[in-house]
Amino acid sequence: MKLAYFDPCPADSRYAPWLSDRVVIIFFGLLTLLYGLFFVRNFSGPLAEINAGDTDQWDYMGYYVAKNLSFTPLPHINWVNDQTFYPYGTNHVFQGWAFEQNFWYAICYRFLGNGPWLNMYYLLSLFWLSSGTYLLLQKNYGPLRAMLAGFLICFFNFYALNKYPGHYAYAIIHWTVLSMLTDFLLTRQVVLRERISLRFLLVKGLLLTLCLGHDVGYILGYALSSFTLNALFVAAVIGWRLFRSPGKPAQQISQMIIRWQQEFKSHARLCIALIAAMVVLALLYVPLLIEVATQANSFVFTDRFAGGHGWVHPLRLLMPYLPGFNPANNQLGAYLHDMSEGNGAGSAGWFLLILGILGFWDTRKPIRWAYVPFLIFGVMHALYHPIQAPILQIFPWDRFNRIPSRVTIAYPVILILFALHWNGRLRPIFMAGLVMIGLIEAFSVYSFRYQLKPYYFLESFEPYMNQVKQQPGEAVLDWPFCVTGGNGIGAMDGLCPLYNRTNTLYALQRFHGKKTVGQYFGRLHKTQVEPFLKAGWPSLLNHADREEFLIANQLTTCLTDQQWRFFEQFYQYNDFAGINLCIDLLPKSCVEDFYKHFGRPVAATEVPGAGRIVFIPKSAGIRKSLSPSLGQSIQFSCNCSYKL
Repeated sequence: MKLAYFDPCPADSRYAPWLSDRVVIIFFGLLTLLYGLFFVRNFSGPLAEINAGDTDQWDYMGYYVAKNLSFTPLPHINWVNDQTFYPYGTNHVFQGWAFEQNFWYAICYRFLGNGPWLNMYYLLSLFWLSSGTYLLLQKNYGPLRAMLAGFLICFFNFYALNKYPGHYAYAIIHWTVLSMLTDFLLTRQVVLRERISLRFLLVKGLLLTLCLGHDVGYILGYALSSFTLNALFVAAVIGWRLFRSPGKPAQQISQMIIRWQQEFKSHARLCIALIAAMVVLALLYVPLLIEVATQANSFVFTDRFAGGHGWVHPLRLLMPYLPGFNPANNQLGAYLHDMSEGNGAGSAGWFLLILGILGFWDTRKPIRWAYVPFLIFGVMHALYHPIQAPILQIFPWDRFNRIPSRVTIAYPVILILFALHWNGRLRPIFMAGLVMIGLIEAFSVYSFRYQLKPYYFLESFEPYMNQVKQQPGEAVLDWPFCVTGGNGIGAMDGLCPLYNRTNTLYALQRFHGKKTVGQYFGRLHKTQVEPFLKAGWPSLLNHADREEFLIANQLTTCLTDQQWRFFEQFYQYNDFAGINLCIDLLPKSCVEDFYKHFGRPVAATEVPGAGRIVFIPKSAGIRKSLSPSLGQSIQFSCNCSYKL
């Protein structure tokens, strides 16, 4: 164990005999369970949120994979269909796909139906992150430092913790963080001229391959950027050594290859297992990632960041997490003129920042060179602006990176890597102050998290969805529906007037199994909403209580006689099982009008965001007029003009 390049704290050796791998892993397992009991809490039902935020979509994406994944023999997903945007259909590629979590949910759904599968996966992610960090670092830094690093990287990564449940895919970071750690360890070994084990390289390759299952747009991108920068730096170091001493490095490389051959023979089963795992995972993920890239590139965006993009001010790194003043409330946004996203955006907190500075100061010169790739990584992401400073777009995986603040998940990792080399020496009063800062920040964040109560569906919810599922018909008409993308396409065209109330209604499909008219996508191309605009749907949805769709709560008037005729024809021609009527979003008189036109409801419940809904089944008389071709082509005739 090489600890010669930093002065260990006496506690490193004092507690080492008590910190076996088994003890530490059991510790992280218990800590993860406690976190689940106090801060996740819902292990009886699906992931959902009381408001119509992004939470419901994460289950839905796993459901979509379960329904549309096939193997021929390579994995393929049916991207273009009318399962949403019914009856016109669309391309479903523009979502935050994270195939590992999608597969996890899909497998659980196939065998067990809907359930708390993503909450269980989230706890597994925390356990893999904390225990994996320990296992990777304990050889070079001893068990105590490795355990503390695993604890802090997992449970003091406040930004990532705050991403659950709304931005669930950005809270799942285990493989990316572990890959970044192996990037550093590899660079460190090259800088210090240490022997590089073949098994370590294979583990590094496996972790990078596992990252392919993370969120495609951001979390995977951070792993690829870290690996690229470290690989370029390692290549530069080796190249420089070859230039300075042409014979010696070449001889060392030759000797290293011979050692790898011997190591492979000595540990053949392990090496073959690691290679086989990489191949299997690559065959599983790469074809789907190629499909995502191909499908996304089939749309030409004149402005890839229309509808919103952000920049996080570098000064946010200096912000603490303190009661009454912390990044969880983004108080400084008006002064910094940035567009940070999420609780704690841009800040790792004072505790980790101070630890990182102390460690960087104590690091001796040879290892400091190993920091260079992560310093470049941090500077590039801190200065990145999608429009004014698009420096990250030199990487193909960052073409659609519109929210720079999401890189905050990587800041604690970098600071802890610096802190690993702190000698632990500090005057007692300053040490006590540092510990107090850590405790205050932890209290601030964890008390904030504890106040976020999980959502539990009512007892009436399951019977309601079963009623919808059993009704004949391939689709259900949610009214009012929402057709929009995160870039504003759809909502700005009048197709989602009550965004905060209706944007996740489509995700109920995972319960009732029917196609839906609406859906929220991460982004949309204008051609995808043209059928709705040509049909005249904005005319029927343009009477909200507020013009701003993000804050509107209710439609204020009902349909005119002419609009009713169009609505009835659309409903009778298409194969709807019935109407999910959001009665809290309509005037009482409008609700009664729906009952007069289509009959009384047979079930009622409540859903996140939309509130109370009732199900009106399609009558046998109306069902006789089915005509899918007319259903797709019917248009509302009026003297209206819509943005196409």
